[in-house]
Amino acid sequence: MFTLADVKTVYSGRPGCMCGCRGKYTTPEQSARSVKILFNKVMNNPKHKIEDGIAFVETDTRNLVVYFVE
Repeated sequence: MFTLADVKTVYSGRPGCMCGCRGKYTTPEQSARSVKILFNKVMNNPKHKIEDGIAFVETDTRNLVVYFVE
């Protein structure tokens, strides 16, 4: 099970390209508060998925992604 301490970076943005043009990447060093909020949104969502060290929730309007340290 992954914890907040395992988070490398998070992403929140509109569906489609995830290069950063449709959303924002944030690291714990940039904003621990934003990372914690997004981590909780993803991990507490009953529809979240975890694949290859990445937890995510996809909706029609947002992609919420948590990347964990390998």
